[in-house]
Amino acid sequence: MATGFCYNIAVNDKRGIESQMNIAKFISAGIMAASVCAFAEDARWIWYPGDYGIWWGNELQSERLQWGARLTPFWPLYEPHSRVLFRKDVKLDADEPLEIRCDGNAAVCWWDANGGYTESAALLGKFTLPKNARAIEIKIQNNARPPAVWVKGPHLVSDSTWNVTWTATGDSREDVPCDSSARYTDPATPPGLAKLPTSEKKPVWVKSYKETHLIADFGEETYGYLRLLDVKGSGAVKIIYAESESEMYAEDLTYTTPGALDGWEMIELSEAKEFRREIAHGFRYIHVIPASGDVSVGGVSMDYETKGMPVRGAFRCSDDELNRIWDVAVHTLDLTCREVFIEGVKRDHWVWSGDAVQSFLMNYYVFGDYDGCRDTLWTLRGKDPVKMHLNRIMDYTFYWFDAVERYRLYSGDPFFARQVYPRMKTLMEFALARLDGEGRPADRDGDWMFIDWAPKPLPNNGGVTSFEQMLLVRALEATAGVARDIGDKEDAESYLEHAKKLRAEIVPRYWNAEKGALMHMIYNDGRVDPMVTRYPNMFGLFYGYFDEAQKASVVKNVMLNDDVMKIQTPYMRFYELEALCAIGLQSEVLKEMKAYWGGMLKLGATSFWELYNPEEKGEAHYAMYGRRFGKSLCHAWGASPVYLVGRYYLGVTPTAPGFAKYEVKPCLGGLEWMEGTVPAPFGSIRVKADAKGVTVESDGGEGTLVMADGRRVPVPAGKAVTVPSAR
Repeated sequence: MATGFCYNIAVNDKRGIESQMNIAKFISAGIMAASVCAFAEDARWIWYPGDYGIWWGNELQSERLQWGARLTPFWPLYEPHSRVLFRKDVKLDADEPLEIRCDGNAAVCWWDANGGYTESAALLGKFTLPKNARAIEIKIQNNARPPAVWVKGPHLVSDSTWNVTWTATGDSREDVPCDSSARYTDPATPPGLAKLPTSEKKPVWVKSYKETHLIADFGEETYGYLRLLDVKGSGAVKIIYAESESEMYAEDLTYTTPGALDGWEMIELSEAKEFRREIAHGFRYIHVIPASGDVSVGGVSMDYETKGMPVRGAFRCSDDELNRIWDVAVHTLDLTCREVFIEGVKRDHWVWSGDAVQSFLMNYYVFGDYDGCRDTLWTLRGKDPVKMHLNRIMDYTFYWFDAVERYRLYSGDPFFARQVYPRMKTLMEFALARLDGEGRPADRDGDWMFIDWAPKPLPNNGGVTSFEQMLLVRALEATAGVARDIGDKEDAESYLEHAKKLRAEIVPRYWNAEKGALMHMIYNDGRVDPMVTRYPNMFGLFYGYFDEAQKASVVKNVMLNDDVMKIQTPYMRFYELEALCAIGLQSEVLKEMKAYWGGMLKLGATSFWELYNPEEKGEAHYAMYGRRFGKSLCHAWGASPVYLVGRYYLGVTPTAPGFAKYEVKPCLGGLEWMEGTVPAPFGSIRVKADAKGVTVESDGGEGTLVMADGRRVPVPAGKAVTVPSAR
């Protein structure tokens, strides 16, 4: 029997692992520049749903550098299946010659029209599927990476229309659609051996320091593989990877020092003229310190690594500072978008749900990297059984459900709902089991209610916060939406009934008429905490909890009231400014963006930070968590202006999955003019607006331009529509 080529590496054998490394050296990166969901197209590598998201997440999260060592997450990490079975039903008019490539040990089998079953145990060449075949199955086992397969014939190709299961027979057989990506179509390069593209980047200056030390500035926040040049002698060097100049010079801090450096490590060098660090780091500045022996380093450079995504979104306007803010936000987001979306390139280098779900929204308006969003959702969710809330944080679990439904809306992915729903349901069962007797979210067994890093402690324990209850309602609504998508009417109705009950009681239960706002928390004994916070009130604005009078009261008494505790993190500024945009206060938001993100730029930021307090001075800007340089200066949640601009100034939002239908509701918000592009699965949506009118043009979808005076104008695909402003 003729067979097809297969990677047949003994993956548990040291020699096999070395072979993999050698193969990787000679395989071209060959990764497509765009990662747009394009379903059922050319042959591509396919794998069990979520397994590569989990695997990539594990790889990245193991690279966090802190106190000179690798620091792994404190929540469970899951493993991909080591053996899976791929299946595709077929109906052939003639024999089908196939090329089959497998990452792992493999066997191919097929079923004929009479129920006969044939199996070939060795898959080593071309393969012909006979015309009487009615289904083809490929079994693959790989202990080093997720099993994957690539198939191409005249009519049959591997894509997400194939099904896969980790069981062979019986009631537990799943047969869910495979994962795939337009990035991985090269038959010679399985996803686990593909590398993100790199380019050489040299520092803007390199200097000798203290005679034997070397310091360098790469001019901006970077991410990649450090190269030590002109290495002489042997011994150890200490490398400080710094995001600020102050940190670069703080060589006295060690792992035993309170407030120790987060980004340094010791490297042994031995008679190497050039040394490349094979683990990527985030940094701007480098400090090389000889620590032992007679070693010296004459220079540094780096292999700068990005995901290679084109910036498909665009924005320019009459305000040069806002243009600069948009550019730096894009750079920040680009650095944190790897195979999956990490929190920060230097610290934490982990995948946090609260950060990731904001990265998804920013990404939808800049890169349109739907694969990255899907894979990160899998990284966060992991596998069953559920052992704790995502990242151990209750609100981060609730955000995840909302992100799943939004992914479906923006991407139009026809497969993900069916793939993810079983794990969506078991995570919801876990969350519901931890509610109080009234079905409200209460702290249980050390569950962390994070909400935000606030200037003063938030009362979160011993009762129910209005904010967490709102997030639970949204999670239930999102899960009901996905259940409805896959035809599970009973589940959808059950989740909606619970959501309606909890939603209906929020305003009556938490509203304080005297303060004209929602209160933060009610304790288990019935006491109402007197604290008013922005969090539930701003979420209530864009989740539609208030009537017009209550809305006006919240805006006056909370959102525009400086006496209510201010938000300092870009994380919650994201939602605060979204709430203001949702009620039409873009002019106020423009001022806030210029003051907050513009304030970081005035301090020399080349990427946006984890937290910014304009009242701090000097080195205090870099401190956090009780550590002198503990703050991340390139943090995913810092890039939110790109979402705010695309969603609420250009005003583009999908109203049907994949932008099949969408609205454009532009708002200048204090700008004289603006123009921009929003990516969509079918191409782009382009918007221009000034005081005279608006022009919209789209490559696809059924659009509606909504003017400020309420006029609704259809936008046909491929045609530019210009509408003058009302006089």
